[in-house]
Amino acid sequence: MTAASELAEHTVLEVGARGKMGGAPFVLSGRTCVRSSGGGVWNEWLATFDDGRRAYLAEAMGAFALFHPRPLAPAFDALVVGAPLETGFVVVERGEARRVASWGEVEEAPKAYRYADLSGPNGEVATIDYGRGGADVFVGRRVRLAELGLLPRAEPRRFLPAPGGAAPRGTETWLAVGDTGELDKTRFRVIGIAGRSIRIDSERYTWQEYVLFAPAEGLRWLVVSDGHWNLVETIEPGRIAEIAEERASYEGETHRFVSSGRARLDWAIGELPWEAAVGDTVSVRDYARAPYALSCEASEDEITWTRGTYTPPDVVARAFGKRVLPKPAGRAPNQPRTVTQPQKRR
Repeated sequence: MTAASELAEHTVLEVGARGKMGGAPFVLSGRTCVRSSGGGVWNEWLATFDDGRRAYLAEAMGAFALFHPRPLAPAFDALVVGAPLETGFVVVERGEARRVASWGEVEEAPKAYRYADLSGPNGEVATIDYGRGGADVFVGRRVRLAELGLLPRAEPRRFLPAPGGAAPRGTETWLAVGDTGELDKTRFRVIGIAGRSIRIDSERYTWQEYVLFAPAEGLRWLVVSDGHWNLVETIEPGRIAEIAEERASYEGETHRFVSSGRARLDWAIGELPWEAAVGDTVSVRDYARAPYALSCEASEDEITWTRGTYTPPDVVARAFGKRVLPKPAGRAPNQPRTVTQPQKRR
């Protein structure tokens, strides 16, 4: 288990930082670091407004969400991951967690508790804390630090060490941990690399995921398979509508079903935003509508949706200053017809 002293660096913020929301100034008066039984680690910040109000800023997976208390909570045992509630929210995660460290002013709360995270159809997010004998509900939305008038601290943010020291012998990686590059007008740093695979019709397919991080923007992933690259970001599950695994709709656009199966983590190096182990598997479903790809990863206690945008190899090469990238093989499911397959740079 990571020591509390090391967890101090698992953030881009600091106690005492001042911000402003809707014209109302506030201070980050306290921080609690939480670890779930599934290996996730996140921060819960107490935001104390100058007018006496309180809100809670969650920092998880490099993203932020601001929550305010709101009544209404189903029983924990009635929650099913992936299932909608009467309120329109979808259950995206449920489990047990432990508050493992704290700094500054924090509220009294049980060390161990059960929780559930929800996602709404209009981009709202909610979390339910079952730790005080009842259920405390908090509803909010994702925010960027710039919206809150907050700046990342100067010291680099730490994530969790990957379960391995090197890629398997003979494995070629195209970016390295520590590389930096600019994509979508944001400079990202590669913090980790993961090799994953899936078996479909008795054949195993492999790909690599490069974990990108920018303090003010959070996490992205560059995923490469058969020489085809996608820039990937998480999206709210509550905004996805699936129809019998035949298609999925997001922001009014329908994506066709591509494949499904169980994806396996084969190796990883650097740092990851969650606690992982080689051999971990999740159920996956993929959909495509050029230039986008929707992917759902689900376990018994968690569901995650991401959207990838097809990114030509020459764009990745220019962004990270690389001369050689793998030549694409075939056509990717979400590859636009206007994208030509470039030759290797020499």
